[in-house]
Amino acid sequence: MQQAWYKQFWPWFLIALPMAAVTASLYTFYLASSTNNDMVVESYYKKGKAINADLSLIEHAEQLGIKAKVLPASQGLVLSMDLPEAQKNQPLKIELAHKTLAQNDRSYVVTADASGRYRFGDDLNENGRWFLRISPMDDSWRLQEELQLPLYNVEHIDGK
Repeated sequence: MQQAWYKQFWPWFLIALPMAAVTASLYTFYLASSTNNDMVVESYYKKGKAINADLSLIEHAEQLGIKAKVLPASQGLVLSMDLPEAQKNQPLKIELAHKTLAQNDRSYVVTADASGRYRFGDDLNENGRWFLRISPMDDSWRLQEELQLPLYNVEHIDGK
């Protein structure tokens, strides 16, 4: 005598495959609707206009001959700047933006020490790719570069 269909393996196996797909799609929908993606920009047009404004600040830094070097230190990072005489030892804004996690972004306002170097990032524990942006308090110019932390060699920043 043959068993009833619900007592056999293959019907349940064939039913389980589409049910697993349905369950996975519902879970994917839940994840997509409940989490915020930091990589997605809502107003891409405004972001594009801001990028164009950034480019003019970068070009202005290049015209002024402003350059920077980022060096590793025992705690954090050290920034060595080549600035015009009128702008030497002025306070700087330094922004470190993590490439994928906005909650790891950091901002610093730093002043030069006696040797003319700027120290920052002593609270920086995460390794990985970062986006570094340097500007004066009046936002008249800007340097920016990608950094790979930890730094093993000297990174030169010239605005490009």
